[in-house]
Amino acid sequence: MLSEDISQRNVSFESYKQRITNFSNEFELGLFLYILRRSLLWIFLVMLLAITTALLYLKYTAPIYEARTILQLSESNTAKQVLSMPTFAEDKNLSVDVELMRSRLFLEMALDRLPLQVSYFNRGQILTTEYYTQSFFTLKDLVVGDSAILDQPVFLNLSRPEQIGISYSIGGTPYQGDFGRSEAIRTPHFSCRVELTPHPILTQPTEEVNLYFRINSKNRLLDRYASQLIVKILDPSAKTVDISCRDQNPLIARDVAQSMSETFIDYDVNRQGESAQSIIQFIRNQKDTVFEQLRNSEYSLQQFRMENRVADLEQLTPLYLERSSKYEDDLVRLTLDIELLKALETATDRPLGEIDAHELLPLLLGTKYEATLAGPLKDLRDLLQKRAEVNAEATPIHPMAKDMEHRVSLQKKVLLQTVRRMHQSAQSQFDELNDQLVGFDKQFRNLPLKELDYARIERVFKINEKYYTFLLEKDIEYRISRAGFVPENRILQSAGIPSGPISPNRNMVLVSYIVTGFIICFLILLVRYIMHDNITSLHDIAKLSNASIGILGMIPKYKKEIPISQLLIDKNPKSLIAEAFRSVRTNMQFVDNSPGPKVIAITSTISGEGKTFVAINLAGIISYSGKRVIILDLDMRKPKIHLGFDVDNIRGMSTVLIGKDTLDNCIRKSSLENLDFITAGPIPPNPSELIIGQRMTSVLAELKTRYDIVLLDNPPVGLVTDGLPMVQLADYPIYIFRSDYSKKQFVQNVDRLINENSIKRLTCILNGVDIDRNKYGYNYGYGYGYGYGYGYSGGYYEERGTKARSGLFGWLFGGG
Repeated sequence: MLSEDISQRNVSFESYKQRITNFSNEFELGLFLYILRRSLLWIFLVMLLAITTALLYLKYTAPIYEARTILQLSESNTAKQVLSMPTFAEDKNLSVDVELMRSRLFLEMALDRLPLQVSYFNRGQILTTEYYTQSFFTLKDLVVGDSAILDQPVFLNLSRPEQIGISYSIGGTPYQGDFGRSEAIRTPHFSCRVELTPHPILTQPTEEVNLYFRINSKNRLLDRYASQLIVKILDPSAKTVDISCRDQNPLIARDVAQSMSETFIDYDVNRQGESAQSIIQFIRNQKDTVFEQLRNSEYSLQQFRMENRVADLEQLTPLYLERSSKYEDDLVRLTLDIELLKALETATDRPLGEIDAHELLPLLLGTKYEATLAGPLKDLRDLLQKRAEVNAEATPIHPMAKDMEHRVSLQKKVLLQTVRRMHQSAQSQFDELNDQLVGFDKQFRNLPLKELDYARIERVFKINEKYYTFLLEKDIEYRISRAGFVPENRILQSAGIPSGPISPNRNMVLVSYIVTGFIICFLILLVRYIMHDNITSLHDIAKLSNASIGILGMIPKYKKEIPISQLLIDKNPKSLIAEAFRSVRTNMQFVDNSPGPKVIAITSTISGEGKTFVAINLAGIISYSGKRVIILDLDMRKPKIHLGFDVDNIRGMSTVLIGKDTLDNCIRKSSLENLDFITAGPIPPNPSELIIGQRMTSVLAELKTRYDIVLLDNPPVGLVTDGLPMVQLADYPIYIFRSDYSKKQFVQNVDRLINENSIKRLTCILNGVDIDRNKYGYNYGYGYGYGYGYGYSGGYYEERGTKARSGLFGWLFGGG
């Protein structure tokens, strides 16, 4: 009946291979879950470290605040729209204005409006707080005597009543002094008064407070805020510009952003006013000169009339009048052009630092030279602006400053040559026209001299009169244009105090650190999964051997501390371990069920896989069936049987094999009725020769006459070959693997024993299996086992005194 039941449950190798293939993915998932369970402590520590690091980062990282303002750039000119006249104002270029606002030159103008000459700080153990306008100590009547003090921290000690301690260091030389709170502070580098306002630090002074101030240099301020400012075009069609500033102090961020927008509005108004004033001043200068010439010509005309009694020009030839009038108009135009070019040449031919590009460009508006000279003048203006920015950042001897000086000089030279050529051309035209007029006069020499002289005087008068009238008209036009120009730059959104920091972003930091922790945990799991090279289940053995190794079963891991005597099956006959050994005993019938005494040889790859433990308890469970069993310890290099039974090892197999002791002398009784054993005895120098000798064969033959089962505890065949002959002679050769200890390549040793040494009956036992894994997908067998009859799946018995664990809690915190 038992044989039929066993046969029904026997699984063929082919069906086993198919089952392995079908359940491969499930097994890998189970293996991953097992590694996850074994790594829970690492995962917990990594996530705890990630969250703790994130909280420490948030606590000890200085917050960054951002304030922003939106500026719209526009203008209107009522005079241009009503009178359709040219204006002095340049066309608005949004990109040019944005670059201007990004320049250090403009930033310097904006920072000059703010109280940033002195910065006030309170340095903590990790973070430093800048008080800005909320400082309870401020400097008054500051006079810097030595620039070396700039940008150096000057520490204040307010812990003593009615006194102020000053300390700082310049070039490694310290300075320290004490002053009364009401008296002026005078040091070798600066002098000032410290004004204090009520504050808790003053009422409860302590040495731990670390107050200091710093007198800022312009370069340091520019370096600091140039990197914190962001100026960008928000909407080109609406001509809106976004100005934002980031700083650890929200008040500074707001004030700098607001000052930038207000400074640009004021700067734009002043820039357009200066341009208009330059044009009007030129017209006034020319008007005064022409007025003096007009008055002289008028006086000469009046004197000629009185002296020569000439009243009008009706007596002169009409042709003379017509041509004279044309020449007069041309002379007026050329005179204006020559004066204009002279003024432009005078304004350009100055030292580079005195050239005002905004004064030059408006002079050309409305003239025929505007198209020719506007480009070079704008290039000169841009180079002058870049030169100012470079000089603000570098010294005159800097290569960049020299290069900019050279480029400006070249552009100035090109412009001067162009203006001079135009001046020469205009002067040549003027001389030519004047020569033509002289020639024309010669044709009419026959006219009465008195009338001709009168005509000449009157012509000069009319030229001056027309020129003066023209200047008056231009003066009025540009005055109206200046009055009609209204800059409409406006702040659409004023900078406010930021409600919260933009950095660090609390949620983003927490999420990023937690995600990083999860990634690290996943990498830990992945590395442990990839590097996992231990045999953990019967599945591993079957898969690696292609199901060619017979499997007797598996022995569960003993959860408690193993006692000195490794015989456990007698302590609790219904325990999991006892049932596992019964399953192995049953499955051994499929290897050899013939009558007669049998030899069981147990070996492993390396020491520590539990072959002695299996040998002792397997022998014990077989003895329970009424058979007489004896255990021989043939592991003479590292004997353990005597430790398992807690006896001495002064005699044993080594002494028997050399003939020193008899068998009866060395056979010892165990606590079980039918179980005897012989220890290894003293360690011999030649254990291999003793085991393969004829004496060993005769000893086995004699023991077979006395016992039903002779169980040999052989040395590991992966380290030495001492036990190999006994394994070949055994009726039941058994190979021991230990779960989570034996390497997967150890299975190759079994294949080699089967194939190279023709040990066809070789079977294996998996020792030390953690059965709790089986509850969450990491199965150790399918059905009733591999190769022979019953397998062991666990779950029906418990260790005495131990409550069975179940559910997720057992999976998370179970053994293993």
